[in-house]
Amino acid sequence: MRVYDNGIYRDATAAELAELEAMGQAQPPIPPTEAERLSALEAAMLELMMGGTGDG
Repeated sequence: MRVYDNGIYRDATAAELAELEAMGQAQPPIPPTEAERLSALEAAMLELMMGGTGDG
């Protein structure tokens, strides 16, 4: 990965890469979209209406 530092492009150090990785893992999970939530709700309702015989 390249880093822009004080007007110079250089390769990132191992410590910088580790810091970026840690920051990425510290991010909260992305919440599902409305379409994903609706799809999950529809699947759950269908399973309930079919008597719980779905494959999920």
